[in-house]
Amino acid sequence: MAMACINLEEEVYSSISKDAFFASENLLSIYSARAYTTLQAWGSEQSMWTMNLQLGNEVTVPMNSVGEWKQDRYAQLQTHNVKINNELIERSWDYCFNGIAACNDVMYEIEKRAKDFDGKDRILAEMHIIRAFYYFLAIDCWGNIPYSVSKEEKGYPEQKGRADMCKFVEDEILKYRDDLAIENTPLYYGRVTQGMANTLLAKLYLNSEEWTRTPRWKDAEDACKKVIDSHQYSLCGNYKDNFKVYNEGSPEAIFSIPYSTVYTESDHNSFILFVLTLDGYLGPTYNINSALWDGFVGQPDFFATYDDADTRRADTWIYGQQFDKTGQPLHVVIKDKKTDAITEEFDYIIDPSMEGLVYDKTGRKPTQGARLGKWEFQTDGLIESDQTSMDNDFHVFRYADVILMYVEALVRQGGTKVAEAAAVPEFQQIRTRAGLAPMTAAELTLDNLYTERSHELALEGWARQDLIRFGKYLEAWWGKPAGQKYMKLLPIPDAKRASNPNLNQNDGY
Repeated sequence: MAMACINLEEEVYSSISKDAFFASENLLSIYSARAYTTLQAWGSEQSMWTMNLQLGNEVTVPMNSVGEWKQDRYAQLQTHNVKINNELIERSWDYCFNGIAACNDVMYEIEKRAKDFDGKDRILAEMHIIRAFYYFLAIDCWGNIPYSVSKEEKGYPEQKGRADMCKFVEDEILKYRDDLAIENTPLYYGRVTQGMANTLLAKLYLNSEEWTRTPRWKDAEDACKKVIDSHQYSLCGNYKDNFKVYNEGSPEAIFSIPYSTVYTESDHNSFILFVLTLDGYLGPTYNINSALWDGFVGQPDFFATYDDADTRRADTWIYGQQFDKTGQPLHVVIKDKKTDAITEEFDYIIDPSMEGLVYDKTGRKPTQGARLGKWEFQTDGLIESDQTSMDNDFHVFRYADVILMYVEALVRQGGTKVAEAAAVPEFQQIRTRAGLAPMTAAELTLDNLYTERSHELALEGWARQDLIRFGKYLEAWWGKPAGQKYMKLLPIPDAKRASNPNLNQNDGY
């Protein structure tokens, strides 16, 4: 006993105390990553992105030729006859409010433990703005939503009106944006910067008339101008470069969700577009060995809106004669699995018009429906049989969108601003790089501007919001009858109302 050790304290090297961890901007940014990694559920199958795609007029998911994708949840979105318990609605709700909760948690820990150092205010500002982004998405879809800004709050979150929540988001951006990084450098790639904050503000102002009944076109113009005048972003010379496999170097990227075949490889945390849209006949063309689901295809009405000269049609959709990886026309031979007798053979020519097909459960042919090809598929053999993610990053906010919002804000103010909008050099460049002539002031109507936005930003997740803002969301399109006003908001899931008695259902559901 006389020889026993009396100092039982031990220095642990396998973990770091929170007090020690919150000591620098670099360490704090690592801790705050939870608020960002929540974003990565954006690219999975039942996600906020895919929900918005199917509520818009670009994408449809009819049953395919082998009887799959007949789930009613997709028919509900296609027809806008959305039920309260729809799985995509519930997952989108969770996407927003799990993100908000993650931000609240990170901010609580930082404010409680972090010492003062250069960069602390910047990290806190990032958390405030990314939380505002999650709230923005929720405002867009549900209007009146629960409000919670502190981990220490007791009781059930209060439900606040759409106008009040828009004011909250605006105040957050205006209060914290000057603490954010200005420079668009690799250090801040995928993080919130002043460019991201001002783009979010522009989108808020652009939708203000729809959401609050107060038009704020001049404010939207000014917010876009801040992004433009920062000189941190520019248009790609080649449209397709924004969506190539390793696209983190795009000069248009304002706010991106990074994806990886290694680091974001999970069912609900990856970008699986190739799985959602391609089929087994096309897999070998792209050297893809994983299972392909043959689900998401283009709506024929939307495909038909492209000008024949618009190169974005071929940059966005896979259609027409398909080719194998040697460049030879793809010819498909189908054999009976037991006898090897040929049951069908055909040239693989994808029909984007889906002629003769209506949205029902009879199933489409293997060659019906343009596939979604906007993001380059990897042909380097990286996508193996057990992989479900792509290496392409998703640019949520892109500089071309800022230019188009700027032009829209000018056009909506009318008068001489329409001619000013037509003369914006980057707007003309967006058109010319797509093989189209710049619009004249006479051609720059809201209808033509909507069409331009729909082609430039196709599949990027803004179609539903744009359709509503331009007054087109309640119109009939392929597989969807004309809608009613209440359909512009989504139902609050029953499970969420059951867990919070303060939540009232949106009218009409």
